[in-house]
Amino acid sequence: MRALHRVVRQAAAGLSALMLLASAEAHAVYQGAGDFYAGMLHPLTSPEHVLPMLVLGALAGQNGLKRCEFVLWAFPAAMAAGACAALSVPDLRGVLLLNVVSAVLLGSLLAAALTLPSWLILILSVGFGLTHGYANGSAIIGQIRPGVFIAGMAVASFILIAYTVAATSFLLRLRPTWIAIAVRVAGSWAAAIGLLVLSLTQRALLLS
Repeated sequence: MRALHRVVRQAAAGLSALMLLASAEAHAVYQGAGDFYAGMLHPLTSPEHVLPMLVLGALAGQNGLKRCEFVLWAFPAAMAAGACAALSVPDLRGVLLLNVVSAVLLGSLLAAALTLPSWLILILSVGFGLTHGYANGSAIIGQIRPGVFIAGMAVASFILIAYTVAATSFLLRLRPTWIAIAVRVAGSWAAAIGLLVLSLTQRALLLS
């Protein structure tokens, strides 16, 4: 329970930081005052990014808050690194495919309800954090300030995952069987959506 309270406090602190930074951006008089908002909203308004982040948070909550609390920081940090990589190495192929695969793999693991080793969850967090960060970083064009955009992106991903981890952990602590089943069903839906998108993407590539 202490770990759950700590995650909620961290998420609240992140939300407070988000509001303060957003407020500062809104009152800025120089060009590009919306860059933080753009970085924050870009991953949150893209289903291919939101779905894997939600599933990763649920997977971490399912495997134990104390064991997987590092996900809160590992994924946003990897996203920031991936976005920076996109600035140096643009037009890297295969990233979209990996992001779709992340929904399939993470959703399948959530549906299986396996107790995963912490190192595997860390690898998944960092690996997919890099690919999703790269995809978001590719949207940095024109007069967008990369540092502000990436900061907004990282804070938004942290808050989304933090609340998902906390909510999943809290619900599973309630013990009713249907909650655990509902979490697994959500994972199967995420995997199914990822497979559908993957098949449509492959078909589009074949027809192009």
